Amino acid sequence: MTIALSRGRKGRKRSACLSPKPHKRRDSCRPKKHCHKNKRRHIGPSHFIEQVYSSVQTTDTFMPLPTQVTSQLTVYSYAVINEGDAPAVVQVQVGPDGKNFASDVEEIVPPGETGVFAVARFLRFTRLAVRSKNESCPTTLSIYFQAQAMR
Repeated sequence: MTIALSRGRKGRKRSACLSPKPHKRRDSCRPKKHCHKNKRRHIGPSHFIEQVYSSVQTTDTFMPLPTQVTSQLTVYSYAVINEGDAPAVVQVQVGPDGKNFASDVEEIVPPGETGVFAVARFLRFTRLAVRSKNESCPTTLSIYFQAQAMR
């Protein structure tokens, strides 16, 4: 075993072993029972929320559905079922105050199909807006807002 000497603070000699010894854990490194990092968070049961909008008729302009307050929700999405014969444009909108909204995600739902929409950006309020893709060709939609919140 080779030992090297080096100067530590204030010029004192200390020995440094070239083959390292196993690290001995100090009391300050040990996890403490009262430490916030060691507490397991109790996650209670989740709360399921659903709002259904059936027989929604599209028009040539975007028609917003009622606003959802999404600030306390863990996960949420919209399912749009196009029950008509024409395609529909569906737009997810987010807003900070319930009055001003910005487009977030926009897609076309073909006739007879179902589209699922989730936000890409988060703000306190979320709503869905729908319109006909083709002018003067309305369609009928069934829309589900489904969310989960932890209690």
